[in-house]
Amino acid sequence: MRAFDPDPGLRWLFVFPHPDDELAIAAWLRRLHRAGASVEAVWLHSSPVREAESRAVWATIGGDARAATFLGAPTKGLLDRVADLTDRVRENVRRSRPDRVVTAAFEQGHLDHDATNLIANRAFDGPIFELPLYHTYLTPMPWIGRFADPTDEETLVLEPDERLLKKRLARGYPSQRIRWNLIWHEVRELSLGRRPTLASVERLRPQTHRDFRAPNLPGTLANRVARTRNWRRWVEALDGNPYA
Repeated sequence: MRAFDPDPGLRWLFVFPHPDDELAIAAWLRRLHRAGASVEAVWLHSSPVREAESRAVWATIGGDARAATFLGAPTKGLLDRVADLTDRVRENVRRSRPDRVVTAAFEQGHLDHDATNLIANRAFDGPIFELPLYHTYLTPMPWIGRFADPTDEETLVLEPDERLLKKRLARGYPSQRIRWNLIWHEVRELSLGRRPTLASVERLRPQTHRDFRAPNLPGTLANRVARTRNWRRWVEALDGNPYA
Protein backbone atom coordinates (compact mmCIF):
# COMPACT_ATOMS: atom_id res chain seq x y z
CA MET A 1 0.00 0.00 0.00
CA ARG A 2 1.53 3.28 -1.13
CA ALA A 3 1.54 6.18 1.31
CA PHE A 4 1.48 8.84 -1.40
CA ASP A 5 -1.29 7.26 -3.46
CA PRO A 6 -2.87 9.74 -5.90
CA ASP A 7 -6.00 7.63 -6.48
CA PRO A 8 -8.83 10.22 -6.34
CA GLY A 9 -11.21 7.52 -5.16
CA LEU A 10 -9.49 7.27 -1.79
CA ARG A 11 -10.96 9.11 1.20
CA TRP A 12 -8.44 10.75 3.54
CA LEU A 13 -8.65 12.04 7.09
CA PHE A 14 -5.76 14.02 8.56
CA VAL A 15 -5.64 14.23 12.36
CA PHE A 16 -3.35 17.05 13.50
CA PRO A 17 -2.37 17.97 17.08
CA HIS A 18 -2.14 21.74 16.49
CA PRO A 19 -2.93 24.36 13.87
CA ASP A 20 0.25 24.82 11.76
CA ASP A 21 1.09 21.07 11.76
CA GLU A 22 -0.57 20.86 8.34
CA LEU A 23 2.42 22.75 6.92
CA ALA A 24 4.46 19.55 7.12
CA ILE A 25 2.22 17.86 4.52
CA ALA A 26 0.79 20.87 2.69
CA ALA A 27 2.04 19.98 -0.80
CA TRP A 28 0.50 16.50 -0.64
CA LEU A 29 -2.74 17.99 0.68
CA ARG A 30 -2.84 20.35 -2.29
CA ARG A 31 -2.21 17.49 -4.72
CA LEU A 32 -5.09 15.54 -3.19
CA HIS A 33 -7.43 18.52 -3.38
CA ARG A 34 -6.50 19.12 -7.01
CA ALA A 35 -7.01 15.44 -7.84
CA GLY A 36 -10.56 15.65 -6.48
CA ALA A 37 -10.00 13.23 -3.60
CA SER A 38 -12.13 13.42 -0.47
CA VAL A 39 -9.94 15.13 2.13
CA GLU A 40 -10.96 16.11 5.65
CA ALA A 41 -8.89 17.29 8.60
CA VAL A 42 -9.37 17.61 12.32
CA TRP A 43 -7.18 19.64 14.66
CA LEU A 44 -7.34 18.61 18.32
CA HIS A 45 -6.01 21.85 19.80
CA SER A 46 -7.22 25.22 18.61
CA SER A 47 -7.73 28.79 19.71
CA PRO A 48 -9.58 31.47 17.72
CA VAL A 49 -6.34 32.99 16.41
CA ARG A 50 -4.67 29.71 15.52
CA GLU A 51 -7.83 28.35 13.95
CA ALA A 52 -8.08 31.43 11.72
CA GLU A 53 -4.46 30.97 10.61
CA SER A 54 -4.95 27.33 9.72
CA ARG A 55 -8.24 27.98 7.98
CA ALA A 56 -6.50 30.52 5.75
CA VAL A 57 -3.74 28.01 4.91
CA TRP A 58 -6.35 25.29 4.35
CA ALA A 59 -8.15 27.52 1.86
CA THR A 60 -4.88 28.40 0.09
CA ILE A 61 -4.12 24.74 -0.59
CA GLY A 62 -7.64 24.15 -1.88
CA GLY A 63 -9.40 22.76 1.17
CA ASP A 64 -13.14 23.05 1.70
CA ALA A 65 -13.94 24.99 4.87
CA ARG A 66 -16.63 22.41 5.71
CA ALA A 67 -13.97 19.67 5.75
CA ALA A 68 -11.93 21.34 8.50
CA THR A 69 -12.85 20.60 12.13
CA PHE A 70 -11.24 22.24 15.16
CA LEU A 71 -11.91 20.63 18.54
CA GLY A 72 -10.58 23.42 20.78
CA ALA A 73 -8.63 21.32 23.28
CA PRO A 74 -5.91 23.25 25.12
CA THR A 75 -2.33 22.88 23.94
CA LYS A 76 -0.11 20.69 26.13
CA GLY A 77 -3.30 19.14 27.48
CA LEU A 78 -4.28 16.50 24.92
CA LEU A 79 -2.93 13.65 27.01
CA ASP A 80 -5.40 14.47 29.79
CA ARG A 81 -8.33 14.40 27.33
CA VAL A 82 -7.65 11.23 25.39
CA ALA A 83 -11.02 9.60 26.16
CA ASP A 84 -13.13 12.61 25.17
CA LEU A 85 -11.04 13.44 22.11
CA THR A 86 -11.09 9.82 20.95
CA ASP A 87 -14.88 9.88 21.01
CA ARG A 88 -14.94 13.15 19.07
CA VAL A 89 -12.46 11.97 16.44
CA ARG A 90 -14.41 8.73 16.14
CA GLU A 91 -17.48 10.82 15.29
CA ASN A 92 -15.44 12.48 12.55
CA VAL A 93 -14.38 9.06 11.28
CA ARG A 94 -18.00 7.90 11.13
CA ARG A 95 -18.99 10.97 9.15
CA SER A 96 -16.06 11.10 6.71
CA ARG A 97 -15.61 7.31 6.28
CA PRO A 98 -11.89 7.54 5.44
CA ASP A 99 -9.95 4.80 3.73
CA ARG A 100 -6.81 5.97 5.49
CA VAL A 101 -5.78 8.32 8.27
CA VAL A 102 -2.64 10.44 8.48
CA THR A 103 -1.49 11.68 11.88
CA ALA A 104 1.53 12.81 13.89
CA ALA A 105 4.22 10.20 14.36
CA PHE A 106 4.54 8.51 17.73
CA GLU A 107 8.21 9.28 18.36
CA GLN A 108 8.44 11.26 21.59
CA GLY A 109 8.86 14.78 20.30
CA HIS A 110 5.88 16.27 22.12
CA LEU A 111 3.31 14.70 24.44
CA ASP A 112 0.53 16.25 22.35
CA HIS A 113 1.90 14.56 19.21
CA ASP A 114 2.03 11.17 20.90
CA ALA A 115 -1.45 11.63 22.36
CA THR A 116 -2.79 12.53 18.91
CA ASN A 117 -1.30 9.35 17.48
CA LEU A 118 -2.89 7.29 20.25
CA ILE A 119 -6.25 8.97 19.68
CA ALA A 120 -6.13 8.35 15.92
CA ASN A 121 -5.34 4.67 16.50
CA ARG A 122 -8.19 4.29 18.96
CA ALA A 123 -10.65 6.11 16.72
CA PHE A 124 -9.88 4.43 13.40
CA ASP A 125 -9.60 0.74 12.58
CA GLY A 126 -7.75 0.93 9.28
CA PRO A 127 -4.48 1.99 7.63
CA ILE A 128 -2.73 4.79 9.50
CA PHE A 129 0.22 6.70 8.11
CA GLU A 130 2.57 8.70 10.30
CA LEU A 131 3.81 12.19 9.56
CA PRO A 132 7.16 13.29 11.05
CA LEU A 133 6.89 16.52 13.03
CA TYR A 134 9.87 16.55 15.39
CA HIS A 135 11.79 14.37 17.85
CA THR A 136 12.78 14.06 20.63
CA TYR A 137 11.97 15.95 23.80
CA LEU A 138 15.47 15.27 25.11
CA THR A 139 16.67 18.53 23.61
CA PRO A 140 15.31 22.08 23.21
CA MET A 141 16.33 21.87 19.51
CA PRO A 142 14.65 18.69 18.23
CA TRP A 143 15.05 17.31 14.71
CA ILE A 144 12.24 18.50 12.46
CA GLY A 145 10.64 16.81 9.49
CA ARG A 146 12.58 13.53 9.61
CA PHE A 147 11.73 10.25 11.29
CA ALA A 148 14.09 9.08 14.01
CA ASP A 149 14.02 5.74 12.17
CA PRO A 150 13.40 6.14 8.41
CA THR A 151 12.59 2.46 7.88
CA ASP A 152 9.58 2.09 5.54
CA GLU A 153 9.29 5.84 4.96
CA GLU A 154 8.13 7.12 1.59
CA THR A 155 9.25 10.49 0.30
CA LEU A 156 7.46 12.95 -1.93
CA VAL A 157 9.90 15.18 -3.81
CA LEU A 158 8.24 18.53 -4.34
CA GLU A 159 8.02 20.48 -7.56
CA PRO A 160 9.54 24.00 -7.67
CA ASP A 161 6.13 25.67 -7.29
CA GLU A 162 5.37 23.45 -4.29
CA ARG A 163 8.63 24.44 -2.64
CA LEU A 164 7.72 28.09 -3.06
CA LEU A 165 4.25 27.34 -1.68
CA LYS A 166 5.69 25.74 1.46
CA LYS A 167 7.91 28.75 2.11
CA ARG A 168 5.00 31.13 1.58
CA LEU A 169 2.70 29.14 3.83
CA ALA A 170 5.30 29.17 6.63
CA ARG A 171 4.59 32.90 6.92
CA GLY A 172 0.92 32.20 7.50
CA TYR A 173 1.19 31.60 11.25
CA PRO A 174 2.20 34.98 12.72
CA SER A 175 1.01 33.98 16.20
CA GLN A 176 3.66 31.23 16.28
CA ARG A 177 7.43 30.98 15.85
CA ILE A 178 7.21 28.16 13.34
CA ARG A 179 8.84 30.01 10.44
CA TRP A 180 11.89 30.96 12.50
CA ASN A 181 12.14 27.49 14.01
CA LEU A 182 12.24 26.02 10.52
CA ILE A 183 14.86 28.51 9.38
CA TRP A 184 17.13 27.78 12.34
CA HIS A 185 16.69 24.06 11.84
CA GLU A 186 17.86 24.35 8.24
CA VAL A 187 20.82 26.49 9.29
CA ARG A 188 21.79 23.75 11.74
CA GLU A 189 21.52 21.09 9.03
CA LEU A 190 23.77 23.12 6.75
CA SER A 191 26.30 23.53 9.56
CA LEU A 192 26.39 19.74 9.90
CA GLY A 193 26.91 19.25 6.19
CA ARG A 194 23.39 17.96 5.56
CA ARG A 195 21.13 19.11 2.73
CA PRO A 196 18.03 20.85 4.15
CA THR A 197 14.83 19.21 2.90
CA LEU A 198 12.00 20.82 4.87
CA ALA A 199 10.76 22.77 1.86
CA SER A 200 11.59 20.15 -0.77
CA VAL A 201 10.50 16.75 0.61
CA GLU A 202 7.47 15.43 2.47
CA ARG A 203 7.51 12.10 4.29
CA LEU A 204 5.03 9.46 5.41
CA ARG A 205 5.35 5.92 6.70
CA PRO A 206 2.81 3.21 7.52
CA GLN A 207 2.37 2.90 11.27
CA THR A 208 3.59 -0.44 12.55
CA HIS A 209 4.66 0.40 16.12
CA ARG A 210 1.56 0.27 18.33
CA ASP A 211 3.11 -0.59 21.68
CA PHE A 212 2.33 2.71 23.33
CA ARG A 213 4.23 1.73 26.46
CA ALA A 214 7.55 1.57 24.58
CA PRO A 215 9.28 4.54 22.93
CA ASN A 216 9.30 4.31 19.14
CA LEU A 217 12.96 5.22 18.69
CA PRO A 218 16.28 3.53 17.90
CA GLY A 219 17.73 1.60 20.87
CA THR A 220 20.02 4.03 22.71
CA LEU A 221 17.69 6.96 22.07
CA ALA A 222 14.70 4.95 23.32
CA ASN A 223 16.55 4.11 26.53
CA ARG A 224 17.37 7.75 27.16
CA VAL A 225 13.80 8.86 26.53
CA ALA A 226 12.44 6.13 28.85
CA ARG A 227 14.29 7.79 31.74
CA THR A 228 12.72 11.24 31.23
CA ARG A 229 10.00 12.96 33.19
CA ASN A 230 7.91 13.31 30.03
CA TRP A 231 7.93 9.56 29.47
CA ARG A 232 6.97 8.89 33.08
CA ARG A 233 4.12 11.38 32.63
CA TRP A 234 3.05 9.49 29.51
CA VAL A 235 3.01 6.09 31.19
CA GLU A 236 1.15 7.45 34.23
CA ALA A 237 -1.52 8.85 31.90
CA LEU A 238 -1.85 5.50 30.13
CA ASP A 239 -2.28 3.75 33.45
CA GLY A 240 -5.35 5.86 34.18
CA ASN A 241 -6.76 5.85 30.67
CA PRO A 242 -9.39 3.31 29.59
CA TYR A 243 -8.48 3.96 25.94
CA ALA A 244 -4.79 3.09 26.35
